[in-house]
Amino acid sequence: MMKFSTVIAAAACAAALLLQPGLASAATARAAPASFEQPSQMIRSVADALLKEIDGHRAELRAHPQRISAIVEKYLLPHFDAALAADLVLGRFGRHVSAQQKQRFITAMRKALVRSYGTALLDFHSHMLTVYPTHLRPGTTSATVRTVLTETNGTRLPIDFYVLMTPNGWKVFDLVVEGVSYDMSYRAELAPQLQQDGLDAVIERLEGGEKLNAPKPHPKQR
Repeated sequence: MMKFSTVIAAAACAAALLLQPGLASAATARAAPASFEQPSQMIRSVADALLKEIDGHRAELRAHPQRISAIVEKYLLPHFDAALAADLVLGRFGRHVSAQQKQRFITAMRKALVRSYGTALLDFHSHMLTVYPTHLRPGTTSATVRTVLTETNGTRLPIDFYVLMTPNGWKVFDLVVEGVSYDMSYRAELAPQLQQDGLDAVIERLEGGEKLNAPKPHPKQR
């Protein structure tokens, strides 16, 4: 069975930042920047910078885990498309929401994910993540970056980052772990609540401290 505690150290906190407010949607703006960077380079550089910061404060963060959120936001925030990820999670329930509702949902979802999984980053080390290089031509607007997370017991877990090109470079909008999409998993988890209680009630529960479940491994077509 998949051990999601380690997977989340590499990916789920990143998924939390998929839902950070204030980012332009890559769905509506995909022009490539002047210099073309391979998306695998972006994933590797972000992981290295994040882990360097954690390595320098690991003991402090274990004593004060609430401070992890600031580190996650500093290093991961610029590389995720909030609006597109939120649209994927909300699905049909996001078709008629107001801008204010959507921003509240994005903020509440992000905090719930960081609250649920943030401390797992303290068990993650740079050597555990292998990023396979991409070889894309300039002008490419979407890609999948394939990585493998090697747990301390030797278990290898595939993690795919789905990315789109924006004027500010590559942005991640979903992560897929052993065939399981984080966006689609959270959509499935929240859909019954959205159907029964509505978006405002779901937002209030997330704002009130409700946690989210880790996605379960199962075969799934995107």
